[in-house]
Amino acid sequence: MSVANGAPALSRLREEISRIKAHDAMASVVLIAPNQLAGTVARRHLARHGREQRGGDRVPGIAGLDVTTIDRFAERLAASLLTPRRPATGPVLATAWRAALADEPGLFGEVADHTATIEALVAAHRELRDLDEHELNALAADGPAVTRDLVRLHLAVAARLAPDWYDTRDLLDTATAGASVVTDPVVLYLPQDLSNPQQRFIAALAEGTDVVAIEPDTDTPSATATRVANASDSDDEIRSAVREVVAALRTTPAERIAVLYTAREPYARLLHEQLTAAGIRVNGPGVRPVVDRAIARTLTEILALGPADMPRADLFRALAGAPVRAPDGDRVPVARWERLSREAGIIGGDDWSTRLEYFIESARQRAAGQEAGSTRAEFATRQADDATALRAFVGHLHGELARGAAEETWAGLSEWALDLLRTLLGADEDLLRLPPEEQHAAAACTRILRGLAVLDDVDGPASLEALIETLHLELEHARPRVGSIGDGVLVAPVSAAVGLDLDLAVVVGLSEGLYPGRPRLDALLPESVRTAVDSLRTARDELKTRHRHLLAAFVAAPDVVASFPRGDLRSSGHRLPSRWLLDTLRELADSSDLAATAWENADYRGRMAQSASFAGELLRTPRPATGSEWRTQAARAGFLHDDVATAAQTLLRARRSPNLTRFDGNLTGVPGLPDHADGEHPIAPTTLENYAGCPHAYFVERLLQVRPIDLPEEIVTITALEIGNIIHQVLDQLITEHLGAGLLPGPGEPWPQAARDRLTAIGQELCQSAEQRGLTGHPRLWENERTRIAADLLALLDADDAWRAERVAHPVASEVAFGTGADDAAPAVEVPVTRPDGTPGRVLLRGSVDMVSRAAGGTVLVTDLKTGRRDAFKPIEAGDPLVAGTKLQLPVYALAARDAVGDGTAGVEAGYWFVRKDPGRIELPLTPDLEQRYAAALSVLVGSIATGLFPQRPPEKDDYAYTQCWYCNPDAVGYGPARGRWEAKQHDPALTDLMSLIAPDGGAA
Repeated sequence: MSVANGAPALSRLREEISRIKAHDAMASVVLIAPNQLAGTVARRHLARHGREQRGGDRVPGIAGLDVTTIDRFAERLAASLLTPRRPATGPVLATAWRAALADEPGLFGEVADHTATIEALVAAHRELRDLDEHELNALAADGPAVTRDLVRLHLAVAARLAPDWYDTRDLLDTATAGASVVTDPVVLYLPQDLSNPQQRFIAALAEGTDVVAIEPDTDTPSATATRVANASDSDDEIRSAVREVVAALRTTPAERIAVLYTAREPYARLLHEQLTAAGIRVNGPGVRPVVDRAIARTLTEILALGPADMPRADLFRALAGAPVRAPDGDRVPVARWERLSREAGIIGGDDWSTRLEYFIESARQRAAGQEAGSTRAEFATRQADDATALRAFVGHLHGELARGAAEETWAGLSEWALDLLRTLLGADEDLLRLPPEEQHAAAACTRILRGLAVLDDVDGPASLEALIETLHLELEHARPRVGSIGDGVLVAPVSAAVGLDLDLAVVVGLSEGLYPGRPRLDALLPESVRTAVDSLRTARDELKTRHRHLLAAFVAAPDVVASFPRGDLRSSGHRLPSRWLLDTLRELADSSDLAATAWENADYRGRMAQSASFAGELLRTPRPATGSEWRTQAARAGFLHDDVATAAQTLLRARRSPNLTRFDGNLTGVPGLPDHADGEHPIAPTTLENYAGCPHAYFVERLLQVRPIDLPEEIVTITALEIGNIIHQVLDQLITEHLGAGLLPGPGEPWPQAARDRLTAIGQELCQSAEQRGLTGHPRLWENERTRIAADLLALLDADDAWRAERVAHPVASEVAFGTGADDAAPAVEVPVTRPDGTPGRVLLRGSVDMVSRAAGGTVLVTDLKTGRRDAFKPIEAGDPLVAGTKLQLPVYALAARDAVGDGTAGVEAGYWFVRKDPGRIELPLTPDLEQRYAAALSVLVGSIATGLFPQRPPEKDDYAYTQCWYCNPDAVGYGPARGRWEAKQHDPALTDLMSLIAPDGGAA
């Protein structure tokens, strides 16, 4: 007998159960449902409505009713008969296929090691298991080459597994042979696409007992939905569906409502998120595989590191996912270790030993060079200790992964992986502190790993790679169910509609391209092969099944909303309603010839709901579903009293205003701001240069102590800054050594060859040190740069010889320190300034003069060595010696050298020496006017800092090869918003003095 889905099918089922139990209420009946959900719905329906007795009375209860599915019923009958054979699980099948491919891969040789190959072959194997010997022989004889090879390998795998393992086909065949033991009546309820083995099993049952089939009616006219809805895209469609559910819950129990989706992506996840946000309990198939849980992801990523390279980025990506423990049981300080690894320049491989060792030694030396107990000493000591602990952890993990890679049996791999899981993630009591989802993930990982030990019986290859592949596949397919059936709104694929009995069904995703979607192309079993044998499902069969599922959804409830998106914002595409929705549209519009392309022009007589756009529907809908939607509408109406929203509106208004506010960097009146004019704490002129360049960057870097650290993996070549450091250090070490030995050249004399040789040797040593710190980038590029540095160093001495010959000068000292607090340092340079309130102040400046020489007549020559271009210094030649407050080093160097090297009265000349790009010199005479301008500039800068003015001043030009200011462009997406604020706020009267110095003509940095 055939019957329509939904309530009619349940009514017919109730009649059949009543008929069978008419004479004995306790009579046993086997109800074979198409799936667990349909079986549960049927059992609860029978329990609620009971069975009919003679005279039409209904008696509650479902005693003696055994609800199951075909495969589970076969397992109950046959599993004991197949002992001692064991179930052929997914890992067993995958291992058997790997073994078959290892023996004779055939056409699959080149892709035999790919995970996707094993997954596809296992899926094809399961389909081929439904074929009989005649059909397999036909495929082996007449199919294409890849199919013939597939059948050959399939038969080899089946033969390998047959002695010790069984699958669903074996269960069905064994149950068919022993079906005579079943004497209870059987009701086959709404059977769906039965395979040949399943059909034979049902036929065998019918030979020994009464089998009643309640089949879905496929000959009735197409069912239609009662209402239709459309939205701009899938996301907005889901929000509209949730509003529909919220409105229905006012009068309808949640268990009588279902939202059915046609495509898992993006609907399943978004539906669960939006319904949860609306405070609605849901149940249905899981949407998030276990492999995406933190515990599972961390374990699989750590296993995938391998014992060879162990890339830094991959390691910390894995460690950041879950609370990993070190071998001593302490939690791993992931953030601290990750930052430290970047500072150490680690990429992977040998870096973990060589560069960490260098970093540890450098940190200990820095600690030893500081005053005992000082903050800097403690920080350096802590860095050394952290680096030591990181090195020990990585060494232990490397050893563990090497031990796993050496295992040659599945039992050994299983035991090793379980031990690693316990070591890294803790014992059972530690896992109990995790959220329930993560506890489930940990249990799933443990269960799968324990189950791998039996794979030795398959005689398949065991390796760490195979373990990772198997574990990942099993976790990928594990999607734990959400909630319990009947507890809340059902969220499920449209295929779950078979057997449902609801009051409201909302079907989403009914756009052409989403449903029925494009046919799946199968390279192993193409359509030509599928049509050649009856037992393989074809694309046409899949289409019929999907259409039948949709029709079942349309009759699952008296009120059915069919929804479709008009577009896809992810691909900027336009969508039409599904071909299978056309009957509904025509019926609602009372137009039998309505075309899918003309759906927008029809009149649906009030039964078509349309969401014009996300923003429009959000502001106008009378049915806000989530707290966020309620707050948005309340805010628009002016009734929202929310501290967070109020603070956000205040911030937005302030940033749009022309005034410099606390949201733009105006901290006027905030206590604790630095007062560099106190005359007590020396500062470096570069600190004030940085403030002049971008006050906001100064605030974040200097006051908040937030500094970006480059990723070692992204360092392609050594930076210009590091090259400059190398050249400065080489020249300093050369001069210092020759000064100590009394070998410095005399006035106008060139550097001797021995000095040049020593210069080259020092350069090689410092370049090697840069390599050890991970600063040099790709070896090929570094090789060229290193050669150029060596040539530039020799060219530097040539230029120095020529300049000193011209000035009849000789070198006196290098890196002359002042104000640093070191024993051999000169006093800090004191510059008198005027505070914002008019009171006097003193700025103490510290630093180190690059190079000091003495010319004939005793004039002190101060040189500031530069390895970059001179473009930023050209305003000096145009009359701006301080370049808008961004070039403050050289004047104070001249003042410091006059006191440290001269007698305080000797003449001083200073200049910038460009030694690499655009070589040459720019002289800067130290005059009384320069000293006055210098003091005035410092007054403005230190006064602005003390006042609390820290606006963003983004660069004038966009980034090209590198990010110029991470503080104005932290996401590397551009300076547009920051420039807009700077242009609007630079005219605030509070910034008048500062602007007159750093941007006298206005504009960005």
